[in-house]
Amino acid sequence: MARILFIDDDLITLEILGKAAEILGHQPILMATARPAIAMAAEQKPDLIVMDMMMPDLDGLEALSILRSSPETAETPVVILSAGAALDDEEKVLAAGGQDYLNKPVSLNKLLETIKKYTPA
Repeated sequence: MARILFIDDDLITLEILGKAAEILGHQPILMATARPAIAMAAEQKPDLIVMDMMMPDLDGLEALSILRSSPETAETPVVILSAGAALDDEEKVLAAGGQDYLNKPVSLNKLLETIKKYTPA
């Protein structure tokens, strides 16, 4: 069972993400803001982090930069979700060390496939 940290300020999206992890038998950790979630990630060392690109306290690229600069989370796979995708967002995410980028609304099948790709069987 993998522990997956989901960070999204939309509580409905957060609930859906958590249910997707549970479908696959994983343990979701749900956080609505980035700064406390980053601190939690350093402590809890989740197997995967899935986070929104636009959050009120920190954007996804800033959060990704902080995660990559910390020895505790430097190697943790990070998937970024975005509803307001700019043309170069995916390139920026991958260049900053993110593993994957998904546009919202993401289909349940695509979400499950992505979680499987980055978590242990």
